[in-house]
Amino acid sequence: MAKMYGKGKTAIESEEQQRRRWQIELEFVQCLSNPNYLNFLAQRGFFKDQSFINYLKYLQYWKEPDYAKYLMYPMCLYFLDLLQYEHFRREIVNSQCCKFIDDQAILQWQHYTRKRIKLLENVNAAQQQQQQLQQQQQQSNGGEAATGGEATAATPNGNGTAAAISAEGQASTTASQTAQTQAGNTQQQQQQVNGLGTGANMKLELN
Repeated sequence: MAKMYGKGKTAIESEEQQRRRWQIELEFVQCLSNPNYLNFLAQRGFFKDQSFINYLKYLQYWKEPDYAKYLMYPMCLYFLDLLQYEHFRREIVNSQCCKFIDDQAILQWQHYTRKRIKLLENVNAAQQQQQQLQQQQQQSNGGEAATGGEATAATPNGNGTAAAISAEGQASTTASQTAQTQAGNTQQQQQQVNGLGTGANMKLELN
């Protein structure tokens, strides 16, 4: 929790003082995103004060992810880096330089806004397309389920017909086998009778 209050805290600071210092530093760092405010500081000689320059170096801890996530205007970190250079601190005192930077910042925000809107439109279009695909898949799945139900309902009749045909085939096969068996028995009996007749004739001839 103490880390949220910034770096460089002293032991004599209370938690309330640390919280207040953290809020002040957060507000000041975000003010650096305004070139007109930088021009205001430069014209009043703040950038010639070594203690103020050291303070700007100290504020670089806001570039760390744990602190940068609290910034609403991340462009302030870019200007904080530029303020570390003496050449930029000397040139920002010029009003024309300040106006040029301000115009470029506005153009950058306009480009970012247009790009952001385009990205959001693409995301929305992709989501709508995905929803349409899901609806089509659900409709196709519903049609396949209905077709499967009709096929299932027709299956018992088909099985019954197949069973009847199979029973008729088995009956006809059994009848055919029975007829063949009876015919074979008749032939055997006829052969036996013929054999007996031949034997009796042979006995008569011998006598």
